[in-house]
Amino acid sequence: MRKFDFLNKKDSTIDRNFNFERTAVQFLDEKRLQKRSPKTIKTYKQVLDHFAEFCKERELQGIEATCVRDYVQYMTFEKVKWDDHPTNISEQVGVSARTVNNSIRILRVFYNWAVKKRLASYNPAHEVSTQKEDEHTFEIFTDEEVKILLNSPNQRTYTGFRDYVLMILVIDTGMRVTEMTSLKRFDISLIYRQIHIRAEIAKGRRARTIPISKTTSELLRKLFEYVGLDDENSEEYVFLSQYGDKYYGENFQKMLKLYEKRSGITFRGRVSPHTFRHYFAVKFLRNGGDAFALMKILGHTDISMTQRYVNYIQSDLQEVHDRVSPTESLLNPTKKSRGAVRFK
Repeated sequence: MRKFDFLNKKDSTIDRNFNFERTAVQFLDEKRLQKRSPKTIKTYKQVLDHFAEFCKERELQGIEATCVRDYVQYMTFEKVKWDDHPTNISEQVGVSARTVNNSIRILRVFYNWAVKKRLASYNPAHEVSTQKEDEHTFEIFTDEEVKILLNSPNQRTYTGFRDYVLMILVIDTGMRVTEMTSLKRFDISLIYRQIHIRAEIAKGRRARTIPISKTTSELLRKLFEYVGLDDENSEEYVFLSQYGDKYYGENFQKMLKLYEKRSGITFRGRVSPHTFRHYFAVKFLRNGGDAFALMKILGHTDISMTQRYVNYIQSDLQEVHDRVSPTESLLNPTKKSRGAVRFK
């Protein structure tokens, strides 16, 4: 006798009783119990809430593949970019393929979980294909734009100096904004010029230790003196608000928008902490850094994630070739190489 009752995709009473919002709450509760990072939970919730609102407005149940397809079409051709961010104003219609694909993947994870818990009979998101992403989906600051932004905070005030140090830190290390604002004093060694990014604050829960420059180390030392973080074993947060509590990445993002407006630059993309991260990665490679070293510094899980930065600087290949060409060094030995190049 068969011990398992298979579900019928079309006639299942499970699907007729499916409640997306209630199921989403259960899903998020379980992810919290699994100790998923707060940022991951927040991203899941944003996508699920947005999808639920979309289905509600169109009186869709949320368990049909057509609902997911309609949502993808809306995101691609109708949604106004950043219309759910009150501090960002944009007239651009349609979000990037990367954003759309991220939503599809989250919906797939959600419905897979629902099927496993017998709250749904099948995964409608599996019937929707992801979109092809452009190789270069990010803009890079010029050196001049970075210098202008660095001059925007008023370093004579604590908040201005704090934001200046944060900008220098991300330019020097490429750290994610949540990693920087979650640093505690004991995470930083000024003697060895290293920062330990704990698993609990790192993306993917993978701890890593990264180097910092002498300039960054000295600025951090001054910041510690400013706020009285003398004990190197202190568990206090490094970056604080004007009220003395933790300074959050969202607030730093808002300050960057203020500095952008104050500076008067007309950047082609979005001024954000992640744009500084892109700047670090590209500059690291252009200055001769190794792609595998960059992968470890950025906290990427595999080299394919770092490859987009390598692809971005393909235009530098001619200069690199001119510098290290065996033909030039063999037939024109009087021309000296300008140093070793590690281009991956």
